[in-house]
Amino acid sequence: MNLVIELDARGAKVIGQAPERAAPVAPKPANEGHGDVRKKIVPNVKQPTAPTSTEWEGGQYLSMQEWLDGSQEGGAILLQPADDVKKLDGRIGNAALISVDFHRIGDGRGYSHAFLLRKRLNYQGRLRAQGAVTADQVFAMARVGFDSFALRADQSADIALRSLDSFGVPYQGAVVAGTATDRADANFAARVRLLERALAQLAARHERPALASSLSAEDMVITDVIARLKLPIEIFTLETGRLNLETLALIPQVKERYGIEIDVRRPDAHAVAAYIVAHGKDGFYDSVAARKLCCNIRKVGPLNEALSGRDAWITGQRRDQAITRGALPESERDSERNMQKYNPLADWAWADVLAYAARFDIPMNALYQRGYVSIGCEPCTKAIRPGEDPRNGRWWWENQDSKECGLHTTLNAAR
Repeated sequence: MNLVIELDARGAKVIGQAPERAAPVAPKPANEGHGDVRKKIVPNVKQPTAPTSTEWEGGQYLSMQEWLDGSQEGGAILLQPADDVKKLDGRIGNAALISVDFHRIGDGRGYSHAFLLRKRLNYQGRLRAQGAVTADQVFAMARVGFDSFALRADQSADIALRSLDSFGVPYQGAVVAGTATDRADANFAARVRLLERALAQLAARHERPALASSLSAEDMVITDVIARLKLPIEIFTLETGRLNLETLALIPQVKERYGIEIDVRRPDAHAVAAYIVAHGKDGFYDSVAARKLCCNIRKVGPLNEALSGRDAWITGQRRDQAITRGALPESERDSERNMQKYNPLADWAWADVLAYAARFDIPMNALYQRGYVSIGCEPCTKAIRPGEDPRNGRWWWENQDSKECGLHTTLNAAR
């Protein structure tokens, strides 16, 4: 049995043994080394006369016509490029496997076979690609429904496995491992994979990265990925002394769910007391300057302490959160703190965050159910009406262009 990659709900696995590789053949010079290479004779491409393989791990393949003439429950069907797959409608039965034979790279009929089988004939069993299948095609083939790949003698399983994570958002709907998905589902799955890959790469790239979590839905998404992938990324939060009880309740929930102890950072008690003496407990309502001074004491100062000695920090910022974040990069250099700053959710929409929360059942702030979207300190946060700008719920007494606390407005940040 040759080497086969199988996909299921748990991921990819390799079965079988790698076939012996033929000795490499030295390339021949174009036109046999004679004359202008532009005069090389292009050979005729002949139609295949035989299947690229006639056996699978369970025995002999049946051609489509042999199956239709007398289908064998538990057998396997081998489809050729010119077969009319629609003839199998209602006749697939309990086929253990359907394999699609790709005789040439560039022949897209096998993709059409997969689409018809999954979308039109509702085939839910194993679907294999064999023949002229290259490693960089595996991702695209998985998107149209293939969940099994028979590798050629000159191919590496490692390369094929890596190719499953080598592309971005797919351009069309997909069927993955027999489960029908639409375009939105496929795009969402790709978005999650890209987030996982980005976090894994930065964890490997830096010695002491950390997530600065506000315990928002965005930060809970990143926390969930860190926990699922067991990434060496520490998590801290800024307990300003004015947070909602619903926000604080997430700290023990994270420990219970993921076994992660969040590092809780608090402001300097003397600085807080001095502010209250000078401005009053709620003096931040009086002016933008007074509000930003409060934020500096309760947030920026503790943040700087938490980031001391680190080489990277991660945020849950998104571009559509505020006017001030419209050009937010996914990676930037914070030269003031001499470290790299990552915003891996920069291009995520709020709908993406909610989709992730629902799919992975992550802990969420109870205030989201009461109309809150952007959640900060209790006296500076309120619920918004449906359709309102999310930032309307933060420092609602100020203009839109001043609604930042200072955590993400360093003067020397560069992409």
